[in-house]
Amino acid sequence: MKKRLWQIHAWLGLVCGLALLVIGLSGSLLVFHEELEAWINPHLVSVEPLPSGRLAPGELLARVRAATPGHEVTGWLYNHHDPALADVAYVIEHGTAEWKLVTVNPYTGALLGGPMTDHALLTGWLLEFHYTFFSDHAGLWITGILGIALCALGISGVWIYRRFWKSLFALRWGESRRIFFSDLHKMIGISSVAFNLLLGFTGAYWNLTHVIGEWVLGEPDEVPVTGPMLAVNYPLDAVIADARTRLPGFQPNYISLPWVDGGDVTLWGSFDDAGILRSPYGSTATYDARTGANKGVTDIRAAGAWAQAVDAFRPLHFGDFGGLPVQILWCLGGLSPGVLAVSGASIWWLRRRRARAAHDVSPGSSRSVKRSALT
Repeated sequence: MKKRLWQIHAWLGLVCGLALLVIGLSGSLLVFHEELEAWINPHLVSVEPLPSGRLAPGELLARVRAATPGHEVTGWLYNHHDPALADVAYVIEHGTAEWKLVTVNPYTGALLGGPMTDHALLTGWLLEFHYTFFSDHAGLWITGILGIALCALGISGVWIYRRFWKSLFALRWGESRRIFFSDLHKMIGISSVAFNLLLGFTGAYWNLTHVIGEWVLGEPDEVPVTGPMLAVNYPLDAVIADARTRLPGFQPNYISLPWVDGGDVTLWGSFDDAGILRSPYGSTATYDARTGANKGVTDIRAAGAWAQAVDAFRPLHFGDFGGLPVQILWCLGGLSPGVLAVSGASIWWLRRRRARAAHDVSPGSSRSVKRSALT
């Protein structure tokens, strides 16, 4: 049984190892995406906070609409957590269905860059590579299945090394390379198994539920935006104030604005006293895009256990809770699939080479017969 499981574990690792390596590496970079973005594209994402504070959301929306004629503003990502970071507004040019973005100084309303595709920023490029390999729905299937494979590798590895506590942190430097890589593989694999199960499961859940949902319900058509979808003088500030009345302590972190006829305005956010494992987008308040009338609210705090668990997937997957120590831990953890892929492949190759060498010197082997004939 153990030999069969080891074979399955080995072949699954060989087949998926390279892909898991690049997913893990891109994930590690995404942990520090804001810091990397500010270093690579400071002119697009970095701002100087002003004593007067941020402009009101309604004023910011009005200034971006005026600065992007012929475009519909379809979303707004607020970066309240970092006063030196620009906001991101999403726009679609009239007559098209292509989403683009502009980065906005929240203290002046000035555009720092755009309209541009999300690939113009390192974060957008890395994120799409991380979860689709730039292959759209096919990539979502592939990375979702890879998430399941990562979980299977973790579970099978724990069973193979089920007596790991006896020598978990022992690296036999003076032994053969195969033994060293085996020790390293066991140490990294067992130490990171909980982390890899978490990342594999949450990634697979997001990707597979998305593609299966569109497979069952059908993929929504991309309808070109033909004109304004939001009232010209939309009372955004009053809408946000109303949401905070209905949901005390509510902080909108993303506003979805309509891009199809009949679409609503939805505020996605969290609460001032939210725990560290709450998503920034777990609760919502929805409003009519013409009148600003409330159409309903959802409070993650009143949701069921599974909904609250799914809400925690985002901070757990991306490691954006707990500050720098958690970021470093998640960054190192993201590298573990790559280390396991390299060490696992090395173990397989060294075992295979040793088996071939043993076969070559066995009395009945063809090479042994040839050597006997020559002597």
